[in-house]
Amino acid sequence: MKVLSNWRSVRLWETQVERELHRKYSLRTHGILIGSFTLLLMWGVSALQMHLLHVDSLAVRYFLTLGVGYLGYLLVLRWWAKRLVEERGLDFDVDAPDVEFGCGRGGGGSHGSTSSAEASSNGGGSGLSDIASGALDVAGGADEGAVVVVPVIAIFLICAAILFGAGSLVLLYFSWDALLAVAIEIAFSYVSARAAVRVAREGWLMAAVRLTWKPLLGAVICAVALGALLDHFMPQVDSLPEAVRVLLKKH
Repeated sequence: MKVLSNWRSVRLWETQVERELHRKYSLRTHGILIGSFTLLLMWGVSALQMHLLHVDSLAVRYFLTLGVGYLGYLLVLRWWAKRLVEERGLDFDVDAPDVEFGCGRGGGGSHGSTSSAEASSNGGGSGLSDIASGALDVAGGADEGAVVVVPVIAIFLICAAILFGAGSLVLLYFSWDALLAVAIEIAFSYVSARAAVRVAREGWLMAAVRLTWKPLLGAVICAVALGALLDHFMPQVDSLPEAVRVLLKKH
């Protein structure tokens, strides 16, 4: 019973911190700023690969761009959440219980809002990959009578990859759920440093990855599939805008 009581007190503390963060800050605006910075970072990485490193494969370029962008996003998220917690006037001085048990933190302080983010990101990754690989198999074995159909399939898959990939990136980088979860973890680390709190926590990194790995996977699958399609059907293009211009000229 003492363990349950102490766990409730931790949950109440998390709720208090979450409400305080929502009251003092517009987390949606912070999410937009973090997402905009991450997209600019990815644009710079992509341009560096194209103009200086001369990476010709769009699939490889998109994969590396998303990888560097995600690492940059995690670093910015950690720094930003730390600034929110350390902002003068934000009071986290609450009674911290003396808890000593090994239950992992299942839902986090923002479990209600983050569950919807995880559910909404379950969609299009693996399904789109199956469609893209099936279309490439059809294109590879097409006879002369199917030559007219292949460009139509390619255009459809390119548009689908752009649509689902862009949606995954928006869900990944512009959501404030991860920012809130990381801020709560950092605030808890401050409290546990000055009180006898020994609850097994997942930490800020695991909290961020838990909320973002599914949209990241969807974005990577869509981006690599898009790059592979462009490399296969339009090897002469060096970028997605150039591919769009070529498609518009043909149609």
